[in-house]
Amino acid sequence: MTPARQLAERFGKPDAMRALYAPDVSWEISASLGMPKLEGIEAVCAFNDQVWTLHHRRDCSVTIIDEVGDASLSAVRFVYRAWSLFAGDWYQNDYTLFVHAGPAGITRIAEAFDTSATIDFLAGRPPGSGWAAIGGEVGDRVGELGRS
Repeated sequence: MTPARQLAERFGKPDAMRALYAPDVSWEISASLGMPKLEGIEAVCAFNDQVWTLHHRRDCSVTIIDEVGDASLSAVRFVYRAWSLFAGDWYQNDYTLFVHAGPAGITRIAEAFDTSATIDFLAGRPPGSGWAAIGGEVGDRVGELGRS
């Protein structure tokens, strides 16, 4: 099992996540959210605590879709599902973690997810509504984007 998978499967359990981190761990989140890079174990753990006390309940689930890599560099794609304390409803989205690790533990995490789907969820709109607002209905012009 790769470090990326180990981390994803510990979502909702900040103390178990902490046990995987090197002291100099950093965590980068999707740039579109405008969050700064978190640096150092205390900053990363404070973020983890915030996510699973203020944003989501801890009884979340992770369903692994893909996993690649080895002990030093790995990635995992998964479906994350949790009760949103903001929206009072179940939140679900696809996430990907890219993880670098060394002898002291995980040193770097790059997290990516569908930020548009998250924004739509928090706004109480169906997924894809924000994109549709640019010019059309949900699903319009998908063929124009090279998908059918």
